[in-house]
Amino acid sequence: MRQYPNIIQTIGLFALFLLLQAVFFLPIFLIDMATKSNLLNNPLSLAAVNLFSISLLLWYGLTRSGASFAEIFPLPPVRPILLLPMSLTIIGMSIILSEVNNFVVTVLPIPPQIAEIFQTLFGTRENFWGALLTAVVVAPLTEELFFRGLILRGFLNNYSVRKSVVVSALLFGIFHVLPWQITGAAVLGVVFAWWFVKTRSLIPCLFGHALNNALPIILLAYPQLKIPGYSNEVAEPIEFQPLWFDALGLLLAGTGIWWLYREFAKMDAARSRELSVVSSTEPIFSDNGRMANPQ
Repeated sequence: MRQYPNIIQTIGLFALFLLLQAVFFLPIFLIDMATKSNLLNNPLSLAAVNLFSISLLLWYGLTRSGASFAEIFPLPPVRPILLLPMSLTIIGMSIILSEVNNFVVTVLPIPPQIAEIFQTLFGTRENFWGALLTAVVVAPLTEELFFRGLILRGFLNNYSVRKSVVVSALLFGIFHVLPWQITGAAVLGVVFAWWFVKTRSLIPCLFGHALNNALPIILLAYPQLKIPGYSNEVAEPIEFQPLWFDALGLLLAGTGIWWLYREFAKMDAARSRELSVVSSTEPIFSDNGRMANPQ
């Protein structure tokens, strides 16, 4: 029996999300028009809309799945040592994906209107704390519970691990809509899905997502830390990062991924020994055995 959601049902969830976004943005738009309060340019408005929209999706998905909250959104603690290679991976990937985005922008420039919106929401000191709350708390919490919790878990109970990881990551990229965000989001979606499969916890995904979103906001808020091509404002002319910075990104990401492979291999070996001792056939997720031995 297939578990909720599968790919088709996830597309339906996307459509529902767009509808909820429209419903929750409408009163903010009307208030903004009537009072000239600039609500639409406040990152907290975006945070509130996403929080309400995805919370309803999560409630709906939880109801449809018939599973418990802990089964859909597993949050067991992970070994603290894992946070160091995860940090290296995210910092390195942030540098690499920033340079990739520089190439994308040279081919497909960001329209001035969109650049201005991003700059107002996330690139000004006036909105610093609101942007930090939106990008570092609300976005990771809602998106990780939705994509690595509800969606990826459903896929893992319906499809192979590889297909589940790849398709959920592609959907995560598409979810970000804008072409300048899709590639980076999809790549990070693969990384976070890998972490979830190996640790069986959303905590690493929440941590990595928050760190990735925090880096550019913090650097934009402190011009003295500016790195060409990495911490530029959206509206500034495009430029590429220094070669030493790109090399640093490759070194950090490579070291972090290599370290994690080693740590995950140790975890898999320990888990296999435990299973051989107790002769247990209990699946990772109580309602389906497809994830019993993730590869």
